[in-house]
Amino acid sequence: MGWFKRLKVKRLQKQLRVLSTARLNHTSSTEALQKEIGLYFILAKLYESLLGKKKHPFAREQALACYRAAAALDDAPAQFIVGQKLLEEARMREELQGSGLFASDANATYLKMLYHDAHGFLLAAEKHQHIKAKRVRGLCHINGWGVPVDKNLGFDLVVASIEQENSWDRVQKIFAELGINQSSFFSELFQHRKK
Repeated sequence: MGWFKRLKVKRLQKQLRVLSTARLNHTSSTEALQKEIGLYFILAKLYESLLGKKKHPFAREQALACYRAAAALDDAPAQFIVGQKLLEEARMREELQGSGLFASDANATYLKMLYHDAHGFLLAAEKHQHIKAKRVRGLCHINGWGVPVDKNLGFDLVVASIEQENSWDRVQKIFAELGINQSSFFSELFQHRKK
């Protein structure tokens, strides 16, 4: 990290400390709360720009901590980001556990904890009418990621998210972004829509 980024990180951390202290000691305004959330996002983006740098091996964890702090302030986009990142890690750990080569009790414990936290954050974001969170929760129920497989509930959530966004014309593009581009999935989705 160059001296400029280091200075920017220290300034952001100082501003966040001041805002956090003010929020905890006094009732803060909505504008101050939004400013604090925005600063957490800026700091997280800075840490994400340092991913893969030799001098910053914990940039991913620091960025996730920033998103968690913003999610604790009841910010739906931050809750979705944290939930999605935890879900990705849980799915990776599930693959490790399933391969047998890297299966361990510790991995199984982390797997359960990650799925539990991911679903908690996604559900919190969904309560704030976050469309993508509802869609990802539906995919979790369809594929059995951390929950028992329930295709009806999963497709209900996915269809509801698409109807909430009113984007049936962009369905293939939406799921291509999520990495799902299977014709069998789309046929089941459209059959469920007709019900």
